[in-house]
Amino acid sequence: MEKLGISIWLLFTQVVNFTIMVVVLNKFLYQPILRMLKERQQKIEAGLANAQKSLIEEEKQVKKRAEVLADAREEARAIIETAKKDGKKLKDELLLEGRQEAALQMVKQEKEIKAKLQELSSQLTADTVEIAAAMTARLLPKVLSDEGHHKLILDELAKLEKTYAKK
Repeated sequence: MEKLGISIWLLFTQVVNFTIMVVVLNKFLYQPILRMLKERQQKIEAGLANAQKSLIEEEKQVKKRAEVLADAREEARAIIETAKKDGKKLKDELLLEGRQEAALQMVKQEKEIKAKLQELSSQLTADTVEIAAAMTARLLPKVLSDEGHHKLILDELAKLEKTYAKK
């Protein structure tokens, strides 16, 4: 091989050097790098698994929040409906109470008006009798006797009472 310019001894040394270098590089560089890559791959896989778990947990939380929100909306709607019903009931009760009170006031005022009318009617009758008696006393003192005079006044009073009783 020397004819080709290759020295066996040199070739052997290069092979030994190459083998030593491969062993050293394998032991000190390649194996630690592989170990580090394996650890990093495990961390990445663990991180992905945690991310997946977190994503699943977040989806559960979103669903739970949506359910809670839906329940709260339903409860709020029920409360609003109840409040509307209660408000309408209270309104109806107040209207009924107001109508009843107005009716009572009308009845009371009607009684007062009738009493006042009766009082005025009595006063008018008394005033009319006095006026009629005075007129009769002045105009007819000599035409009628006391008995006739008294009877005439009573008849006129009866007519007046009938007239006012009809009104």
